[in-house]
Amino acid sequence: MLPLVADVFWLIADEKEEKSCPPENLRIMGDYSFTKLERLTKRPEFQKVLAEGEKKRIGRLCTVFSIPNGLNRKRLGIIASKKVGNAVARNRVKRAIRETFRQMKHRMTPAVDIVVISGKEMVAESYKVIDEKLSNALLAIK
Repeated sequence: MLPLVADVFWLIADEKEEKSCPPENLRIMGDYSFTKLERLTKRPEFQKVLAEGEKKRIGRLCTVFSIPNGLNRKRLGIIASKKVGNAVARNRVKRAIRETFRQMKHRMTPAVDIVVISGKEMVAESYKVIDEKLSNALLAIK
């Protein structure tokens, strides 16, 4: 006697469910994400950090402003104006800054708002150089 199509379907579905559980090492990756809660989004938030924050210039690469916040998390805001270059260049710079912050946030001082203003020099630099210089600056924030 042949098995019913529905029986075969449910057997295959059960096998897929068992395989669809993510491995243990992937569950930890959530700690290294860059969530919406970790972004500065509103203009007043940027203005407060720029007006009251501590300013640190990283050569001609970029300028970093930082100010402690009352929250229990670090937040990042990025400014890449049209002076930096075209849209492709600005997006590349922003990706490099976000990636550096995402990797460094666990080693930084907690509860701080950071605004990074990119410079023209950042476009020509490699990811490795940007990561190295920006990481040192982010770790120096108190």
